[in-house]
Amino acid sequence: MRVFTVIAFVLLIVSFPAFSGGQSETADAMEGGMMEAMEMPEVNAIVDFRSLDHARELAAEKPTVLFFNASWCPSCKGAVRDFEANEIEIRDYYLVYVDYDSSDDLQEKYGVTYQHTFVQIDPEGKAVTKWNGGGTVEFLNKVKVM
Repeated sequence: MRVFTVIAFVLLIVSFPAFSGGQSETADAMEGGMMEAMEMPEVNAIVDFRSLDHARELAAEKPTVLFFNASWCPSCKGAVRDFEANEIEIRDYYLVYVDYDSSDDLQEKYGVTYQHTFVQIDPEGKAVTKWNGGGTVEFLNKVKVM
């Protein structure tokens, strides 16, 4: 039995470099080209609301939509998940998340009466179009290219 243990140990030591070499090549391949191919480009289409002036600056760059949403709103949560999962699809636009519960002035300005409302603005801050509900598909169908 002792001889068998010694032989098994020697075989393990002799064969270890062959196995570890194969594993490190696989790891190198994963760290190299394969991992780079899997990385998504940074999009930055979704922006948190800072101020109306900031939103107007964004609208000067590309079409910009204010999304009035609430953390307690089930349909808003679903839309947020949808937008974040499909951000690459809306990369040609800005979607600005506006907290419905702390935006009374903006709600009054744009006639927003409930959460899950979208308002596209121009660089002067004027409403271009407004709609309620939906996610990525509705966004792409409703937003106007200027």
